[in-house]
Amino acid sequence: MGPADKQNRELRRTLHLMTSKVERNEAILKSFFEMEIRLLDCSRLDQLLDLILVEFKEYFRLSAVHLILLDPEGAARDLLEQYTPPEPGHTLRFVNNQRLLNSIFPSPLLRVGELSPPLKKLAFPSSPFVLSSALLPLVRQNCLIGSLHLGSNDPGRYSEQFDYDYIGHLASVISVCIENCINQQNLKRLSIIDMLTKVHNRRAFDQEITKELSRSVRAKKNLSCLFVDLDYFKLVNDNYGHQVGDKVLSSIGKLLKSSLRKTDFIARYGGEEFAILLPDCSGEQACHIADTIRQKILHMVINSADGKPFRISASIGVSCCDTSKYDHNNIEKLAHHLLKSADIAVYEAKQSGRNRICFSPTNMLEEACNSQFNTA
Repeated sequence: MGPADKQNRELRRTLHLMTSKVERNEAILKSFFEMEIRLLDCSRLDQLLDLILVEFKEYFRLSAVHLILLDPEGAARDLLEQYTPPEPGHTLRFVNNQRLLNSIFPSPLLRVGELSPPLKKLAFPSSPFVLSSALLPLVRQNCLIGSLHLGSNDPGRYSEQFDYDYIGHLASVISVCIENCINQQNLKRLSIIDMLTKVHNRRAFDQEITKELSRSVRAKKNLSCLFVDLDYFKLVNDNYGHQVGDKVLSSIGKLLKSSLRKTDFIARYGGEEFAILLPDCSGEQACHIADTIRQKILHMVINSADGKPFRISASIGVSCCDTSKYDHNNIEKLAHHLLKSADIAVYEAKQSGRNRICFSPTNMLEEACNSQFNTA
């Protein structure tokens, strides 16, 4: 083989290697582009976190994915009350200040390669077998808001010898997506949540009762409703001040949330009145739940501004609709009568001496609704 043939063979080999590298880079860029589209499509923070913490690991063949988010006011955590990370306490961490983030990123630049033992412990506290990694600073408006850590058990996966511009771009996209999800959900939350009690507001309840009745009618299941009205609440404001009154309302909101199922719907319906929807719950069960709530409220001790303890009681009206008797028509009228029945019941409880529950008979509700259906 002459020198020319040998040179041609080397050229073909070099060309093949370059072509393979180009194809591999194109495949990598395509995968990152596809993931970028999915990230931008997320509208909820829990959906975005599942994509980053769960699907990233499989999609990019990683051994560990860890995320740290700056959340000084708890805005993100409030949106994730029912979210369970893949590895609780490890794959997702919230911090109240930038101290940890600044220790990982002395300058807000991408860090790749093998980590020192102290840094590895910070970045991957539950993944000691990470041999190479990419630490992505998440920055918005020149503020370090988090850190995403991609770990591999392949020591050559991430190296300072290579350019990782596409990972840096991905970090920018993730930062925007996190901020957008939090902002969008908080805006929506402000429109449906009573910020004092942290339960839903009346607007959200009026929307939910129609949806819940439609579901209950389709499934032919009961839907019960409670009206919880605090007794002599005006005296609390008069005697102890509105700040203590707000404290009472906030405490009642927490008590109700901790006492009911996740499927139950709680709203602050008026000044000192709360409305509760109990799906798939009979009248008898609803009365039992209502009495349990009444007793919990009665035994709750509140302290005034000067430390003086006092108690408050509640009157609770209960109504129940057997939706198996109805179809999808006139759902709004059915909702009106369910609420009216609970309202009648709570009025009776107050008239009977307060600190008690009253049940508006189901047959009265059904007769009223039937007469409406028959004349519609």
